[in-house]
Parts: sequence; structure tokens; C-alpha cells
Amino acid sequence: MIRLPMTEIDRTKPGPLFLKVKEEILRQIRLGGLRPGDRLPPTRQLATELGLNRGTVSVAYEQLVDEGVLESHVGRGTYVATELTMDALGISNGASSEYKWVDHFAGIDPPPPNLYPQVNGNLIPFHRNVPDEALFPIDTFRVSLDESLSIEGERLLSYAPKAGHPKFVSFLIDYLAENRLGGVSQNEVLVVNGSQQALDLIGRAFLRPGDTVVVENPSYSGALELFRSFGARIIGVDMDEFGLRIDEAEKILARERPKFIYTMPTFQNPTGRNLASARREQLVRLAARYEVPVIEDDFDGELFYDNPPPPTLKSLPGNQGVIYIGTPSKMLFPGLRIGWIVAEDAVVEHLGRVKQIADLSSSQLLQAAFARFAQSGALSKHKDRVRRAYKERRDQLLQSLEKRMPEGCSWSRPGGGMSLLVSLPSHLRADRVLEITADQGVLFSPGSWFFVNRGHHHLRLCFGSVPVEQIDTGVKVLADAVKRELRDRRAVALGKPSSLPQV
Repeated sequence: MIRLPMTEIDRTKPGPLFLKVKEEILRQIRLGGLRPGDRLPPTRQLATELGLNRGTVSVAYEQLVDEGVLESHVGRGTYVATELTMDALGISNGASSEYKWVDHFAGIDPPPPNLYPQVNGNLIPFHRNVPDEALFPIDTFRVSLDESLSIEGERLLSYAPKAGHPKFVSFLIDYLAENRLGGVSQNEVLVVNGSQQALDLIGRAFLRPGDTVVVENPSYSGALELFRSFGARIIGVDMDEFGLRIDEAEKILARERPKFIYTMPTFQNPTGRNLASARREQLVRLAARYEVPVIEDDFDGELFYDNPPPPTLKSLPGNQGVIYIGTPSKMLFPGLRIGWIVAEDAVVEHLGRVKQIADLSSSQLLQAAFARFAQSGALSKHKDRVRRAYKERRDQLLQSLEKRMPEGCSWSRPGGGMSLLVSLPSHLRADRVLEITADQGVLFSPGSWFFVNRGHHHLRLCFGSVPVEQIDTGVKVLADAVKRELRDRRAVALGKPSSLPQV
């Protein structure tokens, strides 16, 4: 009996579930995953594996039998027909203007992209969690690039060693010891093309369809999409003002066997919150007790505006199971595409081999230029500059929210990073509010993109790329839209006309 390479059915796409099962079986036959004479799993077994009603799978099988694609034998099971016609498989005998690329894609379909409404007028970009391009130190970094090429020349334009440019790795170890993480050896470092590639490599190395990943709820939407693209099942752990709730995490680890825990303990995206020091120690001990790796994404740990954040998880006792990810993208500029992984030797060696398969190596030129930029003192000056600029924008955003948002709304108060989470009254939907604000040029990210479940009444506001003089204007548009929604909901409850669309 053949095990169908199907782990789940996409319920978000329109159409009956039995047709989705039927089309997937046809696709596997066209691709050669199922061959004439292969026995299919019993309907009860396949239904259990897909989380469907047995009758749904039975209807799919019956239709395929009627169409001559499958053969059913009482007492023996269901088989792929020994003689298949092109018509039965939906294959054209002649030239077709539409090539069926979907039949050739492997694995699980990536999730659909998160799309924003069309904006009318000038844009106030609360949706962009990126640095302000006006603060990029372009001229200074150009000098570092030129000097690096002058000194090392051709070597920087060749492939890099697997772990990264040796001089950059040495610099990075000293830099981490001064800023975020001490006691790192060279064989514990892997240089990557930004933190997103680090997550991708970890996904490739650790995840198989059906594996479980534990995340904060809410979490980084790019990580959620990535883990889902590997077929992972995601479980969210609720947060409070002190970060991820360790008591809830322990309940999950007691009943599940996740491949890893993914967390952003410092200026978490989207909330901007810090995991409290005591909870950091508890999380490391908890993960060690259950032998579950922890992925620590420290993507903006140096962007603090009040007090320096607590120590990284990777710097705490019992950190052997922690895989640390860092990057200068949020602090400097994201197009640099530099990041790093710090982990046990065996993990770095394995991820390094995965990376070589994926892209051969990272840019030695950019690594050398970044090291020279930092060693010249320019990075320290730049950090001071952006911290002042982003602190001013954060303060203005918090002040405007306090001044303009209606009663029943609340928000996080980040000590660093470039985002915060706003919670609306639970009966409102952030995506509906977004449709209203987009008409006036204001975009934000709906909370449903960041939550494993629920999240419809939350939204993320980013302030890094919004000029300080536009923040209050943008918050006023948001507040007015929320007030309008509240009025409309009250009107509907009272049976009065409202501005809500009639559907």
C-alpha cells in the first residue's frame, strides 16, 4: 500500500473538500508519485491523516472510480487503474495555452502573501517594520567598501569559507562579546544572508511535514509563513506584559513534542515587549528539561531607548540547546543581508552544509565592509543617532495614542525595537479598520497576520520609517476609523442605519 504524500488539505481555498482530495490524487498520478497498480490507503486511514470526515474521502474515491482513474475491489481495496487515459487524468492530447505548473511544484504550497489595500493620497507607513532610509550612513559605508576592496581585493570577490569571511568571524566574536553575547568560539559561528535565511536553514534542517513548532502568540509573520511552508503545525503560547508565559509553555511541552521553540525575547515583533529576566532563566531551564531546542531571534536587541535589555538566552547557564540568531539589518540597513547563527559545534556544522547547498556562500565583501565600518567607530555613532531618532518617534506614537484613541483600546509600550501592538475592543476587526484608514493614506498590519489563532482585533504599528511629524496625523486617522467602527457597531446593535457595507 502506498502512503499518499498529503499531510493536510488547504481549507482556505474555495471548493468542496472532496474535490481537493480528488485533485491531489490526480496530481500525484500525473507526477508519478502514484503508479498504475498502486494500492491507495483505506478511506478511514486517509481521512484520519487529513483530519477529514471519512465520507469526504469516500466520495473522492468513488468519483475517481467512476472516471476510470481508480479501481475498487471488494475485500482487496482501491488501486490506481492499470490502464489510464490522458482524458481521465485531465491531460490534453494537443498543445495547450495553459501549462499546468502547479502539477510540477513540490512540497506544500507556500501561504498566500499578506496584502495591503490600495492607498489613496500620501502614505503614512505604519506597516513598514524597516529602518528609515533617510538615516542610512551611505557615504561612510561607501568608504568602508572602497577600503576593503583596496586592502583585500580579489579575495573578497571569491567564494567565502563555509562559516564566513575569517576576519569577519573574528570581528563578530569580539563585537558580540562587547554588545550581546560573550564566550563564543569560531566553530560556533555561521554567517548567513540575514536572519530570514537563518530561519530558513533551521526550517530545512529541523522540520518535516507534520512537525510541531511552539511560538509566542503573537509572533513574527515571516517566521509563521516560513514554518508553515515546511508543513509544520504551529502552537502559540500567550504573552502578557512580561513576555511569553512560561506556565503556558510548560503545559504545552508536557503534552507535545515540538521540534523547537521559536522566540524573540528582546523587543519582540509585533509587541515590542521584553521577556523578563526571571522568565528567561525559566525558559532555558524548561527547554533543557524537556530537551527541546530554543531558537532565539535577537533581530533588534541593540535598538533600546530606555535601558539595555536583559541578557540573551544564549548567555544564560544551561544554554546548550539555544540557537542564537542576530543581524544588523534593523539597526543599519536591511539590504546589507548579513546575519549570524551562534550554536553548538554540531549544529553549526550541519547548518553550514545545508547553507552550502542553498547558496554556496555569503558575500565576503559585505562582511569585510561591515567589520571595517564598525571598527572605524562609525557604527557606534550611527547607533547613537538612530536610537535618538527612533526614541523620539516611539515617544510621539505613545503620546498620540494616549491622546486620540477611544476608550477600550490598549497598546504595548516597547523599550526598544520599531513596533508595538494595539488592541481594539474585541468585537471590532482590524482588517475592517484598515480598509477605512487606507482611503486616507494610512497603512498598518492587521493582528491576524501575527497570531496563530484569533488576533482579529489587534494591529501592529511600526514607527521606524514614519517621519515624526506624520505620526500624530496617522494616529488621528486610525483613531477616527476606530471611533467610526464603534459607532457603526452600536448602530447595528440598536437596529439603526450605519455606514457598514450591506452584504
